[in-house]
Amino acid sequence: MNRNITAVYRAHAVADLVRRELEAEGVSSSHIHVIPDHDRGVDAVGGDDRRYNDEIHDLHLPDADARTYQASIRQGDYVVSVNAGDDRVERIQAIMRRPEAEAHNLDARDAEFREHDLLAHSDAGRGTVDPALRGERDPAFADTNLRSYRRHSPMSGN
Repeated sequence: MNRNITAVYRAHAVADLVRRELEAEGVSSSHIHVIPDHDRGVDAVGGDDRRYNDEIHDLHLPDADARTYQASIRQGDYVVSVNAGDDRVERIQAIMRRPEAEAHNLDARDAEFREHDLLAHSDAGRGTVDPALRGERDPAFADTNLRSYRRHSPMSGN
């Protein structure tokens, strides 16, 4: 089974640190997604950049969680998402958990953004996802700062 581990960090510096530590652990950079992938500085809050929304959709996560990630980015946060096989999940989670003070409580973020709209992908044709690629939240994984998703097929090209 393939996994996707996702967290939301308050600062680009922390998201970038997590990325660098994952790469040092041997995770391919093509399997690590930092959204947005640059420090937005003073422009961080209030932006509604379609590209970021599209990048969230391209992770093929459940809509309720995608809505939380989209809204978090609009609030100035950074999403880090990693594609991995089951054999690497524990180490990836440990790396992503380490800057705990900088990661948002995702259950609280879900509640905060429950009434926000999920913005559609800008390319309507990409809205349909092969069910084998659609991640589903792992019910056995309980962590307020990380989410773990299972999918039946690896995401190619990521």
